[in-house]
Amino acid sequence: MKFAGRIRNIATGMALCAALAGCSAPNLESPQSVSDSADLPASPAAVESSQESSPAATPAPDISQPENATTQEWADSKVKMWTDNSGIKSVKGFLGSFALINSWEATGPGEITLYLDNSYKYVNQGGNAWDTSLDELNGMARVMYESIGAESPELETIKFQTENGKHHGAFERARTGADPSDLDAWADEKYEQWINAMNFTYESLCGKITELPDYRKCIPTDPHAYINSVTAPAEGELLVTLSDGPWQNGTYDTQQIPGVSFVSSNMIIKINPRSQGDIEKLTVVTQDGKESNTALKENWSY
Repeated sequence: MKFAGRIRNIATGMALCAALAGCSAPNLESPQSVSDSADLPASPAAVESSQESSPAATPAPDISQPENATTQEWADSKVKMWTDNSGIKSVKGFLGSFALINSWEATGPGEITLYLDNSYKYVNQGGNAWDTSLDELNGMARVMYESIGAESPELETIKFQTENGKHHGAFERARTGADPSDLDAWADEKYEQWINAMNFTYESLCGKITELPDYRKCIPTDPHAYINSVTAPAEGELLVTLSDGPWQNGTYDTQQIPGVSFVSSNMIIKINPRSQGDIEKLTVVTQDGKESNTALKENWSY
């Protein structure tokens, strides 16, 4: 879908593997951590626990692809950056499923795929009942991204899969290259990044989420499923309008955590990791304008 003017109209609308300790092990988030998991249906109150200071505003990254961003040399450099940042000599110094990495390659512009030994086996270690290997491998990709993403503006996608292709996962920035000064295009990009983040979190529960109605069919009482429009009133700001619906006065719209607050905080912490924190302020308002909430980047870490 495209914006009409500055508004996107949408009329129809995990458990990761256990946290690994020590400098030689990536820091996987628990299933109830806020980043990409804060709006899990079972725990809307999780948003309360993530108010931390976040990094200072960063300029929009240059996402133009360097000439070597499709070469094996480039892929090798990304893996070396990751191991260096983790304080180990090779990927075999990682723990758990990460130690099963056998090889890697550049599989597209700004895209790296890492291959795990076929002996990989998913074990649900206290996560959601619906979690699968997809959630663990998605999480592994995000761990690598969180280590090297800020230093790799050209990096777009990290994929993990077994050598036989049976198990796979990925973390994508889902950027379109929008100029932040083009408010229409920038708001469109932020929405696409949010949809991508929703799919990252809920694909194993809901199936592939590429449009808002996909999510609404899965969890019809979640206010996120009733986003009616997205605008960018100024650079670094988003304004999101929610349509009326069964979400109101329901499980995710309570006196303690109103639906508008639930959505504003979750949207900013889902989008900013993919965009290097370029949303400074995100406001959610109901269709009648009677309820609103603003989430500030400085209050929500990513």
